[in-house]
Amino acid sequence: MKAWEIRDGHLDLHEVAPPRPSRQAITAISVRHSGICGSDLPKLRHPSRFTLPAPWRPGHEIVGTDPTGRTVAIDPLVPCQTCPRCAAGDSHLCPDLQRLGWDLPGGFAEEVRVPTDNAHPLPTRLDPLHAVLADPTAVAAHGLRCAPIRPPGRLAVVGAGTIGLLTALYARWQGWEVTVFHREGRAPSPAVAKAIPADCRLPLTTDEKAFDVVVDAASGAEATPLALALGVVRDGGSIVVQNAYDPDVALPVPLRSLFRRSIRLIGSFSHCRRQSGDFHLGLTLLNQHADSVAPLIAEVGHLTDLRALLEHEVAPGRRRTLTLL
Repeated sequence: MKAWEIRDGHLDLHEVAPPRPSRQAITAISVRHSGICGSDLPKLRHPSRFTLPAPWRPGHEIVGTDPTGRTVAIDPLVPCQTCPRCAAGDSHLCPDLQRLGWDLPGGFAEEVRVPTDNAHPLPTRLDPLHAVLADPTAVAAHGLRCAPIRPPGRLAVVGAGTIGLLTALYARWQGWEVTVFHREGRAPSPAVAKAIPADCRLPLTTDEKAFDVVVDAASGAEATPLALALGVVRDGGSIVVQNAYDPDVALPVPLRSLFRRSIRLIGSFSHCRRQSGDFHLGLTLLNQHADSVAPLIAEVGHLTDLRALLEHEVAPGRRRTLTLL
């Protein structure tokens, strides 16, 4: 089969044998759509700058067809299923966690093989193209579903990327009054802003202190998003940081300032399987909000078009997608 891999610092389309994950019963999935996550873009464009598995086959936002002909979305987290964290449903905290598109071969390929439990049949009305957002939607829901925060009030999201906008959609679904802060020149397109039930704007000041909860959906190489979150959260409020900052990023304020204000700083990495699980919830949200989700998708090309696609940007908040079938 054909698959994109990075070998010796170079991204190329290779002829490879189908992968075979080593854990649990597996099933072969014919890839139909594969989302290009923003976290993958720097590695795909500049692979020599990163320490990557050898070879690295990216792609963790996968929709495909299983051997029975069902269309399924793939949960990319492959935990051990035997440790205490897995038993509690905290699969994202499994000390032996592996991930499709990172530790295991991913979905920028004609086929991917996954543990059977990781293949989720789509709800009846869900567009398979929209289902590539199941993983980022699960990430968006996890921080609010699983964090110990107050009932709905005023919530701000820092970052108008795909996960930030999906966080806004989920929060509004749960009854929050939502504001999305975006950077200068990174406002969502009018179609996206109209689809997401939130006030999308530049921060008026970094000292508003008006929000009960602030979700930092823009963590990365510098602490500016967290500094903004600290400026707009009220005393006694909560900040939820989705995923992780780069290793050398430090808190932008002294610890005394943080704790004197009784602010709770909550880390939210990936998604979990407590109760029905964040991934299942993500599919439900996408199914129920098709009109809001559609503008977030950019169907941009076939598997063979990946290299050309990486040369072009898409509008903020939209997820570019490879289509194979």
